[in-house]
Amino acid sequence: MTTLTLERIVDEAMAILATDGEAGLAMRQLATRLDVTPMALYRYVRDRDALLVELVERVSADITLPERAGTAREHAVNLALTLHDFLREHPWMIRLITTGRLASPAGLQFSEGFLTCGTESGLDRTSAFVFYRSMFATILGQATITHAKSQHATTGLPERATVAAPPLVSDLMDDWAALDAAATPEAVFRAVAAILPLT
Repeated sequence: MTTLTLERIVDEAMAILATDGEAGLAMRQLATRLDVTPMALYRYVRDRDALLVELVERVSADITLPERAGTAREHAVNLALTLHDFLREHPWMIRLITTGRLASPAGLQFSEGFLTCGTESGLDRTSAFVFYRSMFATILGQATITHAKSQHATTGLPERATVAAPPLVSDLMDDWAALDAAATPEAVFRAVAAILPLT
């Protein structure tokens, strides 16, 4: 029998996340897959949240923050695209971030980056925080949409016959798929970054 190590536990937990997501990660299931008792896991991790911390630290080691280039708006977009692409690769982290349960040093660097973009643009502390929160909310939403699209091809609206659309939506219906394709993550993040004053 292979010796149980923290590395083996994290490797197997990563495999579960890849197929079942964060909600599907249970200590009992993990123990079964490792052919050990659940109590054996607790010699290495205190509880499920401690295991999640290990998982976050493992995947966060792969984050490379973009170099600062251009205006604060440009840098905010680059930060947003970097975090979006990371979450696209690790969609199970979206739920952890939205619940505020775990933070990683790498994740806090994104917060720092957006706050810096805000303050460098002349926003006061409160407005810079609202900008940071707006960017994070947009990134989480866009990453969720991107992940959903990778699982199921969709343009975001049901067939015409199944719902009566209000007038503006109805007017765009024939072009909805093209408009949806043009609303790339970069285009969405640029729209939010435009909140920042040009300096």
